[in-house]
Amino acid sequence: MSEAIVDFCEGLKTTLLGIEDRLAKAKTSLESGAAHVGDEAKKHIAEAAGQLEAFRAHAGIMAEALRADLPAQTVIAQEKFKEFGQEAQVAMRHAVVFLAESASKGADSAAETLKTGAEKARALAEKLRHDTALAVAEPTGPSDPIAPG
Repeated sequence: MSEAIVDFCEGLKTTLLGIEDRLAKAKTSLESGAAHVGDEAKKHIAEAAGQLEAFRAHAGIMAEALRADLPAQTVIAQEKFKEFGQEAQVAMRHAVVFLAESASKGADSAAETLKTGAEKARALAEKLRHDTALAVAEPTGPSDPIAPG
């Protein structure tokens, strides 16, 4: 009977050591996978931030060019208005107002799209950060029942 107990204990020891080895391998694999996912997320966020910054710079240049050109265009438009009759002037002014409102709405829409994209990127980063934090295994301590001791 004692031989059976010794054999059972040896089998249990071998099984527990095998489980401990598999847990260590799983932990290593999980940590490298989490690091890879984190690196990918950082890369995508950096790319999105770069694209957003490039768009902002381009939009700023376009807005500055429009602002610089606006006074000259206003003078030209006023001169042309003088050539038309009263009804045509009113119709042209309505058209100018419509174009200005359309440009404004387009800029608002672009800004909203950028804001939505930035919020989605932030949410993705937060989710990945949260998933990474949940996925990283804690190091085994002396109180761990399956740690070698």
